[in-house]
Amino acid sequence: MIATATADDEEYLRGLGAGGTVDYKTADVVEETLRLVPGGVDVVVDLVNSGERLTDTARAARPGGRLVSPLFGPGDLGRGVSPVYIGPFQAEPGDLADLAARAADGRLRVEIGARFGFENAVQAVVDFAGRHIRGKVVITTS
Repeated sequence: MIATATADDEEYLRGLGAGGTVDYKTADVVEETLRLVPGGVDVVVDLVNSGERLTDTARAARPGGRLVSPLFGPGDLGRGVSPVYIGPFQAEPGDLADLAARAADGRLRVEIGARFGFENAVQAVVDFAGRHIRGKVVITTS
């Protein structure tokens, strides 16, 4: 599995199981993926691009491969690459309680990237929106 990451997050993603990474800030992700896997990968998961831009992303898939996206794009990506548009996630009743239970008992690993006291909540939002923070941003009341 190849994952996109900044240079600072490469080791973290390798620890999660990525066999390789592409720094999306310094390289063209599609071109670098094709350099690492010249025939293309079996499946491309694109959580960022939509519409016609997915046609370019699909070039990283092997002929006959798949592109998975929660966003929508063209029905024909070329080269026999099949689009799988899963649509946005819709939470169901009980989902939040299930996630909380899994986090509490250790089945769901949650990384805290930054903590802010309530008095610094505005700065927390500014940092969340304006800089890369790996993990969750937590605002505490105490």
